[in-house]
Amino acid sequence: MGHQLANGQLEVDIAEIGRYQGTRFDRTGFITQVKLTKSGHTFCVHEFPEGFTLRGGSGLCNEFGLHEGMGYAEAEVGGWFPKLGVGLLKRVSEDPYHFQYTYPVEPFDVDITSDDVSISYTIHPKNVKGYAAKLVKKISIHDTAMTIDYELCNEGSQRIDTEEYIHNFIGINEELVGPEYKLKLPVPVRFTEVESDYTSDLLSVQDCEIGWNARPNKPFYGRIQGFNGSDYSYSWELTHSARRAGVREISDFSVAHMALWGTGHVISPEVFIRLSLAPGEKRSWSRKYQFFCW
Repeated sequence: MGHQLANGQLEVDIAEIGRYQGTRFDRTGFITQVKLTKSGHTFCVHEFPEGFTLRGGSGLCNEFGLHEGMGYAEAEVGGWFPKLGVGLLKRVSEDPYHFQYTYPVEPFDVDITSDDVSISYTIHPKNVKGYAAKLVKKISIHDTAMTIDYELCNEGSQRIDTEEYIHNFIGINEELVGPEYKLKLPVPVRFTEVESDYTSDLLSVQDCEIGWNARPNKPFYGRIQGFNGSDYSYSWELTHSARRAGVREISDFSVAHMALWGTGHVISPEVFIRLSLAPGEKRSWSRKYQFFCW
């Protein structure tokens, strides 16, 4: 059984550890659905249109080290390296680390405490070649907002250099992607990388707003210049004009960069934070989501 946070205004469904069996996303606090209780609006969808899969993403799920595996370069084939939020992963070849590969895993030990409006995870490290990081993650709700608080402590002898983001698999009331959606940023949109001409033709950019010119028939992706998230009232806001509902994320940290990924049924604005901790150092940060309708 999973866990649900509820306060009469907001409902947040969180999968039990082990339901997601991949080695990409953090297995703790794997949020599968968010619902506004009074209006009935929902905000989360699965990564794949056919529904939940054991190794696919769902809803709001975070990941550490998308672009590089911490300790992967030092691990010999058959050796282990840590994936924060998941466990120790086994290197299986000389190939570079790839986030989409499902590696053999020894999960971390996790302590959980919860009540009706919050749940906390303490993920205990397993030291491998000097890499050891304790992660505390708390999800809580108040009114129609949800906050995720993180505390990362480097308990090893190696420096930790990684990144964290949430892969927001959003589809408001499961509405397909199209011109009804608008994505707003607090600063003018500056794409530093666009994956293809398809993405360029699909998206329309006007100052701080991104729109969709048509319904996507394949994935789209673009990388967006970062900004100081603590200077603004939100990092991004996604609305659906017909459903008259939306969600915004608020970050209390400097945004290293953003990415926008999606396909026909899902939009994923992704806000990246860069984490660099010397042995003994600790870093805390938070993300707040506001869900609303009008």
